[in-house]
Amino acid sequence: MPKSKIAIICSGWGGFTLAHELSLAKYDVTVISPMRTIQYTPLLASAAAGMINFRLAEEPVRRRNRVSGLHYYKATVDDIDFARKTLHCSPSVPDVADNHLSHSHTFTMPYDILILAPGCTVQTFGTPGAVQHAHFLRTTDDVRQIQQRLLEMLDAASTPGLTRTQQRDMLRVVVVGGGAIGNEATAELYDLWQHDLRFLYPHLDTSGEEGGGGGALFSIEVHDVAPVILGTFDDRLAGYALHKLQSRSVHIETGSHITKVEGGVIYTKEHGEDRPLGYGMLIWATGNGVNPLVEKMQEVQKAGKLQRIVTDRRLRTGHDGEIMPDVYALGDCADIEGYALPTLAEVAVQKAEYLARQLNAAEEEELQAPSFVYKQKPNLAYLGQHDGVIGGREEWTGHSAWLAWRSGSIFHWPRSWRRTLMIGISWLFNAVGGRDIARRW
Repeated sequence: MPKSKIAIICSGWGGFTLAHELSLAKYDVTVISPMRTIQYTPLLASAAAGMINFRLAEEPVRRRNRVSGLHYYKATVDDIDFARKTLHCSPSVPDVADNHLSHSHTFTMPYDILILAPGCTVQTFGTPGAVQHAHFLRTTDDVRQIQQRLLEMLDAASTPGLTRTQQRDMLRVVVVGGGAIGNEATAELYDLWQHDLRFLYPHLDTSGEEGGGGGALFSIEVHDVAPVILGTFDDRLAGYALHKLQSRSVHIETGSHITKVEGGVIYTKEHGEDRPLGYGMLIWATGNGVNPLVEKMQEVQKAGKLQRIVTDRRLRTGHDGEIMPDVYALGDCADIEGYALPTLAEVAVQKAEYLARQLNAAEEEELQAPSFVYKQKPNLAYLGQHDGVIGGREEWTGHSAWLAWRSGSIFHWPRSWRRTLMIGISWLFNAVGGRDIARRW
């Protein structure tokens, strides 16, 4: 009897986990995604700051031990014909396609079971210039660009004849978004400057100068439209984080509404058009936006500002009160009716593991499964200088929270002994000889 065909849209936390948990003896699995790897988002800030090689922050969909039965196409899904169980796709290989394929080249992909896991897009709130001028922190390509931009800032600020004002503008990093990702980017870049780069560029370190302001040439500012940073943590932990970051000369602007972004400057509603803020690098680390594919879908029920796909407790989608056969949704693009969960990697992973178990155990008759139950994990954020916060059932701050955050990064997320070992070796080499972008010897 032929195996059922499972199509998984995208290779994020939910799609990737499901693809590697499903039984290939029972299913032919196809992943359609513009990314050939999963991006280990908790490791991206560390990679941008040179703590690990960017390759350690991703894992390929293709595996040599799963080539028989697991297929991958680097493509985007443009439309779904639910009635005919067919995906309409376009190749996502622009550099090659421009020379060898017509712009109208598309292909179709049939399926028996469909997994909707396209995730979300970056939320820019429609800010003019944000997409063109900001750096994002969602992929390893972003990591490389941030690292290169940081070094170019320092080299540019080292040009003879510049004023202090010019140097400060060149060396100002503006982080938009005061959530966990924005704070971790802030913390990792702060550590990189304090422990490595200021010794490599001593002429840009004014900490020893009278009136130097504690190394004020290089600075980091966090802007967030919310009234507090780390809004997913309770008030005590958010207050602790604010105090610690400010004590490290990180400028925090809450209630900040960025109205426009141009090359080298941003404008805010609070400061007006006549007081632009110069920057050398702008990192946009805000929340999620609506995925274009999900926005286009009319056949599934959606809800909330993010227009997330609504599922039941068995992750099945529906419309007008009717369950759609053989269509499931998980990850940031989906939420459970009456059981709302945050858009976290851990939620997507647990949903994928649950669905893989049920599909692997299913008989030919209709899948019967217990309801999905999310097992709450601690909420962690790094603050720099071996300091952090952990929220959830237990609350920690300080060095112990940093140790838990680091151990979670190395042992939990990679899910691979090889990757765990490589990350550990990278940290050891960094501790002894400095990061590769700022070697001590």
